[in-house]
Amino acid sequence: MTKVSVIIPCFNAEDFVGEAIESALKQTISDLEVIVVDDASTDGSRGIISAKAKEDSRVVPIFLERNVGPAAARNVAWTRLTGTWVTLLDADDLFLPDRLERLVSFAETQSADVVADNLSIRHFGDDTHLAAAFPQITTDEILRVDRAFFFQNVWTGPQQYGMGILKPLFRAKFVKEHFISYDERYRIGEDMLFYMSSILSDAKYFLLGDCLYIYRKRAESISNAGEHIFTTLAAICGEVLSTDQRLTSEDRKHLTAGRRGMLQYFHWRQLRTLRRQGDKIGFLSYIIKRPSSLFFMIRMSLAWRLNRG
Repeated sequence: MTKVSVIIPCFNAEDFVGEAIESALKQTISDLEVIVVDDASTDGSRGIISAKAKEDSRVVPIFLERNVGPAAARNVAWTRLTGTWVTLLDADDLFLPDRLERLVSFAETQSADVVADNLSIRHFGDDTHLAAAFPQITTDEILRVDRAFFFQNVWTGPQQYGMGILKPLFRAKFVKEHFISYDERYRIGEDMLFYMSSILSDAKYFLLGDCLYIYRKRAESISNAGEHIFTTLAAICGEVLSTDQRLTSEDRKHLTAGRRGMLQYFHWRQLRTLRRQGDKIGFLSYIIKRPSSLFFMIRMSLAWRLNRG
């Protein structure tokens, strides 16, 4: 068995996938494999991946013949990996050199099923640390993630990040024994649903405050793909609420609140767009159909003014 399997899904990532692969190969733990799944890229990604595989036998390239989406690409990797531990690296992001060694060491000491670290948010092309994705947990802090914490943090509010943004390290045996996989119907929110399945399977889950994963923001990335992000995430939450019998009443309360927050934010953004466009009729029609959106808009405006001082 390999110690760690790193999964890198890739689609048209020629400008940065090489950096991602290198950041995985340069880890202080060397017993690893880097499975790069190219989802039928039409740029030069395949050539870069092939070159990396020739340079280092730990790179395992998988070239898909048709575009199947990020969830399906991840599932393909899971059928091929040999690692005791498994983690994900987006093709436009990076690991700090000691990330895997620190996560694996902690996970084995604690007999954990899942260990996540905080993320260093940065602009692509700029190495400046802007903020931690999860300010709820500070550097050097260690948090045991229970169901209450997880569902309370599925949605944490506008301009903030929820549990779905994390890139945890998983014990492969736990995932396989509980038949957890990515839902291939979704091209957005698939990670959040995967993590939700893990917590509902009673994973022993920890979150470390140290930022060991570099999350690089790009305007054109799939996670910034537009307004439908919020309705898709809300739809995923709605489906879990209606179908998953493992949810407790407390889980349902938190998940319902998160879903409501996502939809409120979506409707606020729609109202804001109509107002900026000067579409008074459309603005009034939207309020008449969804009066709660106006109250949310007022709250958002007040909060923005208070934050400005």
